[in-house]
Amino acid sequence: MAAKKRTRRAAASLSMAALLIGLCCFSSSSSPLAPMVDAADPKTFLGTNNHKFWSLRGGSLVDTATKINFDDNLGSLSLYGVGVRKKGPIKVYSVGMYSDESAKSSTASLPKNKSALTTLRKSLKSSKTTTFLLKMNFKVGAEKMADAIAESVDPRTSDKGAVESLKKLIMNGVSAKGAATPGTILQFDCLSDGSVKVSVDGKAVGSASGLSEPFCDVFLDDNGVSPAFRESVVENCCGVASTSSSSATSTATHSSSSHNPIHIIGSLFYHKLKLPKLPYKYNALQPIISEKTLRAHHLKHNAKYIETVNQLVGEGGASLKHLSMEQIVKSKALKESNTVLYNNAAQCWNHLFFFRCMSGSGGGGEPKGLLAKTIRRDFGSFDNLRKEMESSSIKAFGSGWTWLGYDKKEKKLVVSTMTGAGNPLIEGIIPILVIDMWEHAYYLDYQDNRKEYINGFFDRLVNWKYAQQNLKHAMGKGIVPETVHHVSHHGLPLVAALVSANLAKKTAVHMLFQQS
Repeated sequence: MAAKKRTRRAAASLSMAALLIGLCCFSSSSSPLAPMVDAADPKTFLGTNNHKFWSLRGGSLVDTATKINFDDNLGSLSLYGVGVRKKGPIKVYSVGMYSDESAKSSTASLPKNKSALTTLRKSLKSSKTTTFLLKMNFKVGAEKMADAIAESVDPRTSDKGAVESLKKLIMNGVSAKGAATPGTILQFDCLSDGSVKVSVDGKAVGSASGLSEPFCDVFLDDNGVSPAFRESVVENCCGVASTSSSSATSTATHSSSSHNPIHIIGSLFYHKLKLPKLPYKYNALQPIISEKTLRAHHLKHNAKYIETVNQLVGEGGASLKHLSMEQIVKSKALKESNTVLYNNAAQCWNHLFFFRCMSGSGGGGEPKGLLAKTIRRDFGSFDNLRKEMESSSIKAFGSGWTWLGYDKKEKKLVVSTMTGAGNPLIEGIIPILVIDMWEHAYYLDYQDNRKEYINGFFDRLVNWKYAQQNLKHAMGKGIVPETVHHVSHHGLPLVAALVSANLAKKTAVHMLFQQS
């Protein structure tokens, strides 16, 4: 009887949490509280079709169930997919799989269905290393965590001694820090010699022999513990090889999004791209950028890039329709094999990003908060950053873009000027801010006086709020920027609702675990 009462109280708490979160985050666009995720944001990419389990943020994959990021690469290994591991309603951890690129070739031409995973599992046997990163989202004790993983591996192998060894390694590694708390990273390297190397938060614990294949099967076979992970792998690794004689494409490593064809970045090419609306009126950037210049820039130049991409994709065959804008912009192989498509697609990406880097009101001046702090750390001062971007822009030969980006490997901000349709994503740098240095962006207003154009951009136009949210995404910090916006504009009632929802969720989870 007591157990039933706890179940009812847990259900009520979860319902209250869902209601509060729904009121805060998923009200209609006509409401003052718009959706938390902005599909038009170049830094946010939702999963495609029915694949609602992952998203792209600045080049990395994000498990949308937990909001946990996974970098594109782990050393020389590439990311194949991500997903959540659940126990009932509890999101215990997110998993990401890394391996070498060769295994992807076996599935690149296969249709997007679960049978492709069988082919992939066979190919992974010849890979030197396949790594699974388990990033904790919920606190689990050392013994319980070790038991859970061992129980998943056990039915997939006859070597019970090896399973027991794996269990002890996990328990010893997690026990060293008390428990597998949120943020803890368990790494399992499945090696070609059949062993599984275990590390916790980067510290090696030891190896268990003969379990490489069974451990991979825990996540990849038909009874894999994370359906979302399996679907993500299929989406990212299958149906991406080019069959067109006129266009060669690289294998895609990310999911695409078709949230709305007007939101061109990350959208699938099943629908033709449409010219996105500007976030301000054509006269909003005056006197720095005239209405005449902005209209020509947006309605003529940007529109032409979109028209060209639609034409090239239409001529390129079905394989191109599975590529997102993000995938094209990051593909070195596509840049070499289909330069015209690459350049026009990159220009679509760059322009949407550039237009959002400016504000029709309240722009310019100096940044604040995390961005200001990071700029001081990496450049000494904001003035130093501004001088570097100005100098790089003025000295650049021909047309191009001057980027402020975040190097995730070096964990610092960097400035780079790239000619033509250059985008730092292709080098693994996450865009934070950009200045368009193509002549059509400034020549009608400034002729060859680039310096005056750049000064006007910094003094009156730059949208530091947007740049800061890009940095937070790149660094994996903070909550969804739109939530920050709503809290700042709608006050403490929203904060109270979010806190109450979180408390209700924790109460429900605690009750459920009491019964298990």
